[in-house]
Parts: sequence; structure tokens; C-alpha cells
Amino acid sequence: MYPTLPFGPLSFPTGPIITIFAVMIGLDIAGRYGRKLDISSDDVWNTGLIAFASGLIVARLWNVFQYAHIYQSEPTLILSLRPSGFSFWPGVVVGIVAGYAYLVYRALDPAKVGAALAIGGLAGGAMMSISGYLTGSILGLPSQMPWALAYFGEPRHPAGLYMAAGLVALIIVLWWRADPGRPGRTMIWALLGYSLLRLFIDGFRDNMDLAGQFRISQLVALVVALVCVMLLARGDGVVDVGSEEAGAPAQERV
Repeated sequence: MYPTLPFGPLSFPTGPIITIFAVMIGLDIAGRYGRKLDISSDDVWNTGLIAFASGLIVARLWNVFQYAHIYQSEPTLILSLRPSGFSFWPGVVVGIVAGYAYLVYRALDPAKVGAALAIGGLAGGAMMSISGYLTGSILGLPSQMPWALAYFGEPRHPAGLYMAAGLVALIIVLWWRADPGRPGRTMIWALLGYSLLRLFIDGFRDNMDLAGQFRISQLVALVVALVCVMLLARGDGVVDVGSEEAGAPAQERV
């Protein structure tokens, strides 16, 4: 494990440092892809930063209120930025609401901004997968394959690196093959690709939650992938809300 990263005489926690890089790289990639969709990279950056900052603040405050009895006895812990000190889903919900509110305020096309942020999210996810490998939060199964890496005293599948490589490949494919005129479908393709990667790569991960003999993450990934395939197969049911083609007949958007 690599819980800290050395910078000269100092050492910094790996997870938070790479998370910062993941956010910056994700927003940079999103801004660059946004230019392909004829939207300002500044608007993409602002939307992503507002959503991330709002979600982060609420996720932290929610955790503080949830465990107020602990923080009352040790108030200095309020300033701690440990990953376990954030409530994930409240932060996600508020982040989405805040980001959408900015879209409404700026009268931006949600499909185009969403497509740009989807591509950026994949880039950020690749960085977070590397972080998961370094910190041990993504632990691979023991393996004797030639590419297995020594971890916890035994060779294991580098599942985090598998995921990072898969996400980079997915970004490259979407960057060159996705239709800029149909940003809604780009979002669905990004979600489909991510789900398929989770469905495959989670089979190489250790210490996963199970439902019977099945891994919960793989079951969720399978359901999401099937829904994405259905939406893409329908064609006329996939509408790029707010895009220039939104008013065209459905059959022209298949």
C-alpha cells in the first residue's frame, strides 16, 4: 500500500491528493470535450466546480450532524478531511441539484454539458482507480498471472489499474466516435461503457459485497448496462434535451 506520497521532506495522504488531481483532470477533459459541442469550457468548469464544491460541503456537514455527539466531544475532528468523514449520497444529490441550478441560471444545454461532464467523469474515474490501487481500497484477487503485482505480501490482480486502463480506452473511443450532434446518446454510451467495465473488472476484485453468490456491484452494473442498451436500441426514445435537434422528428435522430 502507498497511504502517503512523499514530497521532499513532507508526506501527504495519497487519497485526498489524487482526488484533487482527479477533479482537475476531469474538469479539464470535460472542458476540452465541451468545445467539440460548441459550449464554453468556462461554463463546463463552473458547472462542475459548483456541483463538486456544493456536494463536498453538504457531504461533510451531513456527516457532522449525523455524528454530532462525537464532534461535540472532539470538535477539532470537524476539520478532518478523512474519506470516512463524508456522507456520499446527500453530497451527490445536492451536487446534482446545484449543478442543474447553474445550468438553468446560465440557460445552458443540459445534454451538451452533461455529455462533456460524462467524458470528464470517466477521466476523473481513471485517476480515482489508480488511487484505489495505491491505497488498497481497490484490492485485486490473488493471482499467479505474469502481470500480477505484489500486494500485501502476495501477487494480486491490479484491479484498480485494469479499471484505469479501461476508462482511458473508453474515453478515446467516445472522443473520436461519439456524435457531437447527439450529446444525450454520448452520456448513455459513457454510462454503458462504465457499467460493462465494472461488470467485467469487478470479477477480479477481492472483498466485495455479495448477494448470495453474486457480487452486488456486478448485478447493479448488469442492470444499468441493460437499461442503456434498451435506450440506445430504441433510438427514437433517446432525446437530447435542449439540443438543436430536439425539435426534429424522432425518426431523424435514430
